[in-house]
Order: sequence, then C-alpha cells, then structure tokens
Amino acid sequence: MSKPIKISIISMLAIVISFLSWLLYFQKDSINVSVTSFAANGNDKEDDTKYIQEAIDFISREGGGTVIFPKGTYYINTIQSIRLRENITLKFNDGVTLKAIPNASPNYEVLRIHDVSNVSLKGKVEIIGDRDQHEGDSGEWGFGISIRGSNNIYIEDPIISDFWGDGIYIGSTNKQDYSKNITISNPKMSNNRRQGISIISAINLKIINPIVNNTNGIAPESGIDLEPNNNQEYLQNIRILNPVLNNNKGYELLIYLENLENSKNDVSITVENSDRIIGDIRVEKPESVKGYINLKYGK
Repeated sequence: MSKPIKISIISMLAIVISFLSWLLYFQKDSINVSVTSFAANGNDKEDDTKYIQEAIDFISREGGGTVIFPKGTYYINTIQSIRLRENITLKFNDGVTLKAIPNASPNYEVLRIHDVSNVSLKGKVEIIGDRDQHEGDSGEWGFGISIRGSNNIYIEDPIISDFWGDGIYIGSTNKQDYSKNITISNPKMSNNRRQGISIISAINLKIINPIVNNTNGIAPESGIDLEPNNNQEYLQNIRILNPVLNNNKGYELLIYLENLENSKNDVSITVENSDRIIGDIRVEKPESVKGYINLKYGK
C-alpha cells in the first residue's frame, strides 16, 4: 500500500512546485512602479530623464514590468534619451506629455528602443520636440520615437509633433538588420521637420489609422516614407491601414526602393484604404527588386 501513496505524494509535490513557480512568475510579471517614486516630477520644468531611467532600470533588474507616468509634463534630455529595456511597458495616464529639452545635436531621440524585445507603450502620450527652440542648424535626425533592431514592440495612441527630424523612425542596428513584429496603433504626427514616419527596415510591421500632416523643413518632408538605406535591409509584410495623410510638403506617401537594388530580400507592402491619402504618392521600385506593392482603395 505504501507505493501508491509515495507516487501520490511525489505528484502532489510536483503540482505544488509548479503552482509556486507560476505564482512567482505572475507576481514578477505584474511588478509596476511610478516614475514619481524615483523623483520624476511632472509639475515642474526640471530634467526628469535620470529619474525615469532609474525607474525603467529598476523594473528591468526585476525581470520586467510596468513603469507608470502620472499626469504631467516630463522634460527629457534627448541626447541621453529614455532607453527602453527588455520586457518593459510604459503606461501613460491621461494628460502625460514628454517634452524635449532643446539642444544643438543633429541627432537624438526622446524614446530609444534599440536592440530590445517585448516593449509596450500604452495610453495616450504627447511627445513634443524642440524644432522651434533647436540650438543648432545641422542634421535631420532628431526623433520622437526611434525603433531599431528590436522585436515585439507595441505602441498605442502617440501624438508626436515638432521634431528636428522624424516623429517615428523604424530601422536596423549593427546587431540586427531590421525591426520585427511592430504594431503602432492610432499615431498622430504633425509639424515634424523631415518625416512623419520613416520606415527603413522592418519585418511584420503594422501601422493602424495613422494621421500625418504638416511635415515640412528638410527633404523628403513626406508623411510616411518607406526608404531602406541599403540592399541588406528589409521591407517585408508591411501593412499600413487607413492612413490619413495630408498637407505634407513632400509626398504624402513615399515608397523609394532604389537602395534595395539587387537585394536578395523581397518586398511586401500593403496600404489599405489608400484613397484617404490626400495628395501625391510616389513609388520608385527598380526592376531588380522582387515582391509587391499593393495600394488598396476603399469601397
């Protein structure tokens, strides 16, 4: 009679251990902190970059979780940037603004998502650049959100304006020639200097309901620009759904694939309800570039 009891005890221990492991994982995954717990203050004009980064790094050391931004305006040193880590969610309460502190650098970003995975930005956030206060006159690479060489990124409802370069930039790094599995929902871009959204290298990118207008300042000045830098980069399974693009000084939609000439990487680009684009669309696709570009019109 003892043998069945022994097996039952072992089975029960296995169940208990499994449950405890699940519980620890669940608790770890649900860790959250407020940036105000690390001395960030959305009610003054002091630099909050260090304190926000400390909150992110703390959550990162714990294995991931959520960093919460209470209502307020947070001033960001864009040369340092807010650097996202693996398995981090930024949760923006209503009424949050990230404001770039003016500088003279030709390149910068407010939110830097480089060589990481599993990052989410949730809640409506306004991200404002320094184009009217910029202290230099060179360069064109000051970005609101920079996504490079990263995977599994989800962004919802950003409102991005007044940047020295692009509202959002999506591309590669030395570690990875693309960003992969990216979803950007309901972005609104306005009065950015170079582009609203630049798509340089991406696989499985979906942009839902983008509204982009009044891009102006330095070429190409387009609403959305798909333009790889070299023929090692990717534009595969790119889907732009229901774009509203208007009053951009360059093209509303620019698909410029000259730098992909003789690439081994096929392209696959779909724009749905492209009749909502008010203005010029330009497509440049060399014969050596394989794949398709599908501009679908609404009913």
